[in-house]
Amino acid sequence: MAFCASPVIGHGLSSGVRYLGNKTRLIPFLLRAVGRFTSEPGVACDPFSGTASVASALKRAGWRVHAGDLMAFSYALQVARVELDRTPRFDPHVLPERERNGSKSASYRRVLEHLSCLQGEDGFVTEHYTLAGHEGRAHGRMYFAAENARRIDAIRCRVDRWSERGILDRRRAQLLIATLLEAADRVANTTGVYASFVKTLQPNARRPLELRALRATRPINGSNGCRAYLGPAAELLRTVGSVDLVYLDPPYNGRQYPGYYHIPELLARGWSDPPDLRGKTGLIPDEAERSDWCRKHRAPAALRSVLQATDAHHILFSYNDEGLLPRRTIAAALREWGNADTYRCLQRPYRRYRSDADGPARNYRRDRVHEHLHYVAAR
Repeated sequence: MAFCASPVIGHGLSSGVRYLGNKTRLIPFLLRAVGRFTSEPGVACDPFSGTASVASALKRAGWRVHAGDLMAFSYALQVARVELDRTPRFDPHVLPERERNGSKSASYRRVLEHLSCLQGEDGFVTEHYTLAGHEGRAHGRMYFAAENARRIDAIRCRVDRWSERGILDRRRAQLLIATLLEAADRVANTTGVYASFVKTLQPNARRPLELRALRATRPINGSNGCRAYLGPAAELLRTVGSVDLVYLDPPYNGRQYPGYYHIPELLARGWSDPPDLRGKTGLIPDEAERSDWCRKHRAPAALRSVLQATDAHHILFSYNDEGLLPRRTIAAALREWGNADTYRCLQRPYRRYRSDADGPARNYRRDRVHEHLHYVAAR
């Protein structure tokens, strides 16, 4: 039986996805630094956008932002929270004829209501990531309750069908995908990352999937031309060329994001061409998304590559004090790139992200870590 629920308007200020390195709590600190080192909003580039929390905050502050990332699920969040200036209306043909009532368009809320009432389907997610599917059962995968997985399958496949019919353009498709990503994350049977699943269904995983409308980030003065990109940081920096501010927030430890977030990535990519899964957790192919920043011997070269591609008046480089790159290495690279006399390093303590509690397999060194915000101006 289909479950039908009215969508709830989200807060619209930051992504609801649980994400390693999310800077939501540090945004006031980051914006103060931006105000300290730059005179007024201009054009900014955030090529490691993640959940797009910083990019959307910069947009709200008046910056025209080019956001980017290697991950497809980040791209969906960027479109929803950075590229869109307002909530779009949809082609009425996404709704059944009996529900159109002669309207020339359909509201985002109405589309979510329709998707919320779809009959669940036994599709790719149900088959591989729940105990209801043969593959999921064979590997003991419990990433979702079966009914939630069936609804995820139905909604994601409907978005693909609309896109194939030409009644859903890129932006609207990515907005719906981002909405589904956040809804799925709220009911995922994980501790915050997808490297593993919990062996019994947690209370959040037992709740029904709920599509909550995302609110577009409005610029201060009308449309300011923010854009989302999918691809490597250096490639984006070369594409956008000269900008006022580049904000760099690369991965800082050895955890490869494609493995830790393989299910959000799968939901973003879709499975019209089903990927070959591997391992007990059902990892998708990810070699193209694996980052040199997560490899200690390659991280210094990754830093040099990004700096060589940067043409900016100001650089802010955000990095955790437990990262693979030593502070002195970052400072030396930035001083070499820009005006060494302008180099500064600010720091802010914060409570670390924990995906689980201390135990035999995990012992966090400390609860509080420091974010180092390195700054340098161009020569």
